[in-house]
Amino acid sequence: MDTSNEQMSDQSPHELLYTVNRRWDCLQAIVEEPQEKRALVDTLSMPRSTLDTVVRELEGADLVTYHDGVWQPTVAGEATAAVYANTVDSIRSITAAGEVLSPLSGDHEVPTVALEDADSFPAEEPVPDAVLTEFLDRIATADRVRGVAPRALSGYTDRVFRIAADNDTTLEMTLAESVFERLSTLDPETVADRLQRPLFSVYRAPVDIEFGFWIGEEPDHIGLIVYADRGVHGVVINDTPAAVEWAADRYASIQAAAEELTPADVPEA
Repeated sequence: MDTSNEQMSDQSPHELLYTVNRRWDCLQAIVEEPQEKRALVDTLSMPRSTLDTVVRELEGADLVTYHDGVWQPTVAGEATAAVYANTVDSIRSITAAGEVLSPLSGDHEVPTVALEDADSFPAEEPVPDAVLTEFLDRIATADRVRGVAPRALSGYTDRVFRIAADNDTTLEMTLAESVFERLSTLDPETVADRLQRPLFSVYRAPVDIEFGFWIGEEPDHIGLIVYADRGVHGVVINDTPAAVEWAADRYASIQAAAEELTPADVPEA
């Protein structure tokens, strides 16, 4: 009877994960390059007696095997190492995104697919709003951008339109009613001018989400803008197909109640 396989079958997934987590350095080294015990001692800077304990534990979990004088991964060990590494990367990206999204309430409506494998950009003092350059830079390189703005940030709204115009980006923005009213009050002539541009479409709609977001095409990606009490708390960007699909569905649900705006909708323009 194969003792290692019997031990493997007796381990719960949680026990196996505990073993991989504790002995990750050694498993990773063996997966990357099967080695003799002497080489492993040098690779891991680990006493031989300690290494004996570690490799026997991995062997008992059927993750490594000793063959022709070399420690090497089993099929299960190689696959487990790949899954573990991917999981750690996912948790790392989710944790970073979670810090950016921390101001949101429990009804935030942000699914895991929007956070997994995302890049997060927290706002930094002394100019927290500078993080919005992550948004502006992507407008400049995308063929088309669709966005939802539950709030407007002074000084940045006009930059969005100017950058889109300078780079021939097709821009479709859906604004909360209060945002459109505020912008129209502050600068009606500029707002009316934007509504006449052929590459720009602006809508107003009931927007009941706490964060802003955009969907970029070519290259495909999404971005979340999380607001602070004043300014921005951070930006999260994700280019996975699952994240883009979620954002497109969320955008469509908001657009279903949207009304396209024209210069005639701007008071005193």
